[in-house]
Amino acid sequence: MNEDSTREVSREEIRKDAFAIKPSSAPSADAMFRYAECDGCHVEEPIYGGYICNELNCYGFFHKECAEAPPEINHHPSHSEHPLLLTNDSQPKDSPCDCCGKNLLSPCYTCPTCEFKVDLICGMKPSPPAIENPMCHDHSLVFLKKREVDVPCEACKESIGGPSYSCLECHNVYFHLDCVHLPKEVNHPCHPSHPLKVVASESLADNQDAEKICCFCGVQPEKKVCYHCSVCNFTVCFGCIKNPPPLVIENTKTHKHPLRLLLSRIAFTCKVCGIEGYISKPYICVKCDFLVHGDCIGLPRVININRHDHQISFTQHLGRRGTQCGFCWRDVSQYYGAYFCSVCPNYTVHSLCAFNYNAWDGVDLEGIPERSEDISPFKVVGQIYSCTECCFVLHEKCANLPMMKRFLFDRAPYMLECDRSATYCKLCGMLCAGFRFPHDYMLRCDKCDFDLCLYCVTLPEKIWHMSDEHPLTLSCDQNGSGGIWCDVCEAELDPRKWFFYTCSECGVVLHVQCVLGDFSPIVTLGARSQLS
Repeated sequence: MNEDSTREVSREEIRKDAFAIKPSSAPSADAMFRYAECDGCHVEEPIYGGYICNELNCYGFFHKECAEAPPEINHHPSHSEHPLLLTNDSQPKDSPCDCCGKNLLSPCYTCPTCEFKVDLICGMKPSPPAIENPMCHDHSLVFLKKREVDVPCEACKESIGGPSYSCLECHNVYFHLDCVHLPKEVNHPCHPSHPLKVVASESLADNQDAEKICCFCGVQPEKKVCYHCSVCNFTVCFGCIKNPPPLVIENTKTHKHPLRLLLSRIAFTCKVCGIEGYISKPYICVKCDFLVHGDCIGLPRVININRHDHQISFTQHLGRRGTQCGFCWRDVSQYYGAYFCSVCPNYTVHSLCAFNYNAWDGVDLEGIPERSEDISPFKVVGQIYSCTECCFVLHEKCANLPMMKRFLFDRAPYMLECDRSATYCKLCGMLCAGFRFPHDYMLRCDKCDFDLCLYCVTLPEKIWHMSDEHPLTLSCDQNGSGGIWCDVCEAELDPRKWFFYTCSECGVVLHVQCVLGDFSPIVTLGARSQLS
C-alpha cells in the first residue's frame, strides 16, 4: 500500500465518525456524500445530496427523494379507493407491506379507513405487475409478491428472500425489485469514454491490477458483481450507478466558481480539509487550481463543538494561527481550510475533526450572535462574592462560572446546577457537593500510548498527609520491581501498575486511596492551599 492510500484510509476512518454536513432545511442539490442507511427507505448505499436531521443526538439521514416524500398519495395503483397518508408511527415488525410483502418499517404510507399500508418505496414508486421490455433480461418479467424459498438474483447474484420479478419463459430466473432496472451494460455520464459492463467481483479479485473499489464513493462493492470498464480499469458499485454523483456543483460557501467532478484518478490534497486523497475523486475548479473532496463541499461556516466554549468559524486559509488541533492535538497546516476561534487566537480545529459525531451539535450558527453570560447581581467583598438580597456567598472563581459550559463528554452544553447534598460525580467518581454541571471516559496520550481515567487525571501532584511531616508526591514507577508495602494499610503496592504517593525524604509509600479516601476534593483543596 502506497503512502497516498495510507493517508486516505485514515481519512475514511475519520469520515465514518463524522456527520454528512447538510442542514435539514437546506436544498439538497449539493454533493454531500455519505455511505449510510437511509432512514426513509432503509436502503444502505452511497447517498449524494441527502438530508440529515438537525435535532441534537438524532442521527437521521435520508435520500433527497425520501426526505421530500409527499405527505399524501392519491390514487395509488394498489389502493385507489382512499388517499394514503405518510406516517411515522411505529409498526409491528411482523406487519408486512401490502405491496411487496417486506416487513414494514417507519416511515410508511397508511390508509386509516382500510388499514392498507405500504412502505415508502412502494408508496412513491409502486412496482408494476409486469415489465414488458426490461433492461436486465431478454424476456418480459412478472412481479411475484412472495417467495417461500430463497433464490439468487440473476443480476447481483445475492439471495432473494422476498418479492421479486420472474421470467415465465426461463427456468429459475429472478431479479430483486431494485436490480430489475439495472442494465447489463450502461453508458454512464461519469464515464463517457466506454460502456460499463456487469462483471463478477471474483474476476476482479483474481486480477492484481484491477480496481476493486468504487471510483466514486471509495467503498468496495458488497455485492458479488459490479460495473467495470476493462479498458480504463474503472469500477462502479450498484449504488453509484443508480444514484451517481453530480458532475457540477455550485456552492459559494466552498468556492466562488462552479466545481466539476474530475473523472480521472489523481493524487491530490483537499483545499478544505488539508488531507491527501487518492481513492475518491475530487471536484475541481481549473481556473483557481482548487481541488476538494466531495464530502468537504458545503461545510457550515460557524459552529459550536464541545471542546471549546466559543463559536468557531471556517476559513479557507488558516494562516499563522494556532498550529495544533484542539480535537486530535495533531498539527494543522496553515495553507488549508480549518476552523478557528476569533476570541482565542491560537485555537484551531481540523475541518473533519470539527464534525466528529462526538463533538459537533449539528447546528449551523452562521448569522446567529454568540451568547454572553451575565453573573450580576453580586457584591464583591475582597475575593468573595455575596448576594445583595440573601446570605449567599461565593468564591470569585465560583461566582464567575458560566451558566452553560461545553464538555467533551456530550455534544449538548451542560447547565450549572446547585445541589447542597453530597453525591458522586458520574464522570470521575469523586464525592462532591455544591455547584456541578450534569460514562466512563479515558484521557490518552497518542505518542506514549498512555491512558488515564478522569479520577487519576484530577489527582494532586503534591499533598499533605498526617502520616508524614513532609509533602507527598504523586509517583509511578513502570520499571520498578514490586515488593513495596503501604505504610497506612500495610498491603502490598505494585508501583508498575498503580500510582502512589511517596515522600522523597522519609521514603514513605502510600496507596492513593489511603491518602485521599472518598474526600479527595476536600483534601486536594486543603493541600493546595498549604502548598501554595
